[in-house]
Amino acid sequence: MRLLALPLLLVCYTVFSTALWAAPQEPIRITASNLTLQHATGTATFTGQVRVVQGSLVLTANTVTALYKAALTSLIASGNVVFARSATEQASGDRAAYTPQTNTLILTGNTVTLRRGPSTLVGDKLVYNLATQQAVVTKQGGPVQATFIPQ
Repeated sequence: MRLLALPLLLVCYTVFSTALWAAPQEPIRITASNLTLQHATGTATFTGQVRVVQGSLVLTANTVTALYKAALTSLIASGNVVFARSATEQASGDRAAYTPQTNTLILTGNTVTLRRGPSTLVGDKLVYNLATQQAVVTKQGGPVQATFIPQ
């Protein structure tokens, strides 16, 4: 069984290594139906058809809260969260936290799906480092499910 794990991890890395990518030097643009800004706490809460774009990375969600000091420190998204690089490369879940300083995305939910073309990885948590392109999918109390479709 251990002999099978290493090749599977290598395939996972190859298939999904470019599944998400954002250029950290690109500006982050956010659009939504509503914005509640609280300077005292350093929060901006966007609600209703929220769309966040940085380079080629697109996040859509019901609600996104941006935490900031002098600059953006993190984005917290909830409700129908989808991160996409393109129509065929995306990750989805119930909640996400993105930290621009570390270029890390953590996506959680009952079902977290990482998809590239017809191939998928499914768990309940995805930790993705956009700088190193390392993705770790886990599932508490059960196995991660992977489906690889040759192209």
